[in-house]
Amino acid sequence: MTKSTSSPVPFHSLGLSQIISFGLLFYVFAQLKTPLADYTGASETQILAAVTGALTIQALLAPAIGSWSDRYGALRVMTGGFLLGGIGMAMLPLHDSLFWVWLCMLPVGLGFAMSSYEVAFIAAVQLDEAKARRNISYITFYGGVASSVTWIAVAPLLAYLGFTPTCFIIATILGLTGLWAAALFRKFGGGAITSGRVPAPFRWAGLTRAEKLAIFMLGSGGLFEYLAFSSASMLWITWFQLKFADPALAVMLAALYGPFQVVGRMIEMFAGHRFDARITGMIAFTLGPVAMWLAQGDSVATAVLAMMLFGMGHGVLTVSYGYVTNMYFRAEIYGRAKGWITTPRALGIAVGPTVGGLLFAKGPDIFFPTIIAFMLVAAITFAMLFLAKTRPGTV
Repeated sequence: MTKSTSSPVPFHSLGLSQIISFGLLFYVFAQLKTPLADYTGASETQILAAVTGALTIQALLAPAIGSWSDRYGALRVMTGGFLLGGIGMAMLPLHDSLFWVWLCMLPVGLGFAMSSYEVAFIAAVQLDEAKARRNISYITFYGGVASSVTWIAVAPLLAYLGFTPTCFIIATILGLTGLWAAALFRKFGGGAITSGRVPAPFRWAGLTRAEKLAIFMLGSGGLFEYLAFSSASMLWITWFQLKFADPALAVMLAALYGPFQVVGRMIEMFAGHRFDARITGMIAFTLGPVAMWLAQGDSVATAVLAMMLFGMGHGVLTVSYGYVTNMYFRAEIYGRAKGWITTPRALGIAVGPTVGGLLFAKGPDIFFPTIIAFMLVAAITFAMLFLAKTRPGTV
């Protein structure tokens, strides 16, 4: 049977895993793209295209991963994800060709798809559905500093050890985290088969109008929100370096939004439960466009404020997208519903680095207005959720 516990320890552990998953399988390429381009003789745009290819795997496999999580347990899926990600990162410096980079991105992308937020959220719902909103907040609380921890930690590794040792260190951390996830699964369980049950049916024809509307709106809103987020996050360092001609300052400014994601999630954790999660999500949506506008200013102070708002807004939205799904879908089918919702969201993350790179190449006057437009479309789509009736007791 699925084991249960009143202890918050597994959710803190899941949170720590998201620093590693998002940090070492996504954010790290903001720094690795330059040495990887030098190592292979490719351009940074070509490296970002390979990253896009890796992230597309999540979009393609999200429904299957959601089904695996419902059936076998999200913690078991995460175990495989971290191990695969470690294999991909260990392979990366073994050959100096662009083709090899694309080949390595297969396990990296699959590993990210199987170990990141969406699967961690499924684990939170499986282990304690009644406290899902709080526990998702725990997870995102840690994940909020993934970019900052990664960028600040990887920079000295690259500077003092070089590209190849850095990749091997990253691979080792991912492998050890996989073993950690396996230990958590043995202790806490999760999934229908693990608890001796037959998986609950999940078919489009059997969904209510509200459930169908929720899948469509959460999926399409997530597409535009995460397209904007992924495009911007991969280029903050580049933008601030261009703006202030100081590489160290650029890294520090870009890293600021991570801690302020945590600030946003702390606000959500301690005060958000008093309100409908859709309302807190709509408030958070207003911060993104303001941040993108402020980031174009000429002062460091304005840049700091922009990163604060960008982080807080996205921090709350991550919790909103995680918990609002549970407002429409119970634990037994949450993973599969989340899988279908994740497909367009993951596509947004996947194409973000390439779209952002192409827009940025055309100039900041094209890049920033386009990203703001993506954010506004996401906000409008999310607002349509107020037309869909939620499950009793979940608002």
